[in-house]
Amino acid sequence: MTGAESAPVLQSLDVPDDRWLELTIPGSAPQVRLCRLHADPVSKASVSLVRFPPGWRRPGTGHYLPAEEFVVLEGSIEVIGTHRAGDYVYLPPRTVRTDTRSDEGALVIAWFSGVPEWVDGEPTVSAPQDPVALDARGVLRADAPEVPGEYAVLADGLSGPLHHDADVLDLEARLWGWLPAGAQPPAGHAPLHVRAWG
Repeated sequence: MTGAESAPVLQSLDVPDDRWLELTIPGSAPQVRLCRLHADPVSKASVSLVRFPPGWRRPGTGHYLPAEEFVVLEGSIEVIGTHRAGDYVYLPPRTVRTDTRSDEGALVIAWFSGVPEWVDGEPTVSAPQDPVALDARGVLRADAPEVPGEYAVLADGLSGPLHHDADVLDLEARLWGWLPAGAQPPAGHAPLHVRAWG
């Protein structure tokens, strides 16, 4: 999606109840709640808020075909390690997951680089790199052939128009935004999470 095709979207992460859907993530229980924030009509990439209830679990082994990256906003979740509020996690395409769970419940903001198609078992082609899990500053995920764009946490925020369509995430203000290329970033708190769509 290009800046000419869409206007900026800014919204609170405290989303009203009527925007949430209940759904079952394949191979898991109980249901989660999902609020879609943005989707690209061409690549089918998307960003959503996902609320995992306490005791949520996917006990089997499998993988998603696209990449997933998420930031934990509340609670904790175990996906190839335990991740808590403020943590950023990048799972490249075809990353194998086993016994994913959230004992206490969690709220995450999750990006998928394409349609989140779940496949049981091990992939026939391995992931292009190892997963990344950090609470850090700087570029956390660089542009790559299978996952265009990058993910960065900017210690001083943004100063000037964006060069690419991007999501911005202000954890302190609990604000998310989708901004087309050329848009001025909103005034906010630093650090600022910025996910370029490539």
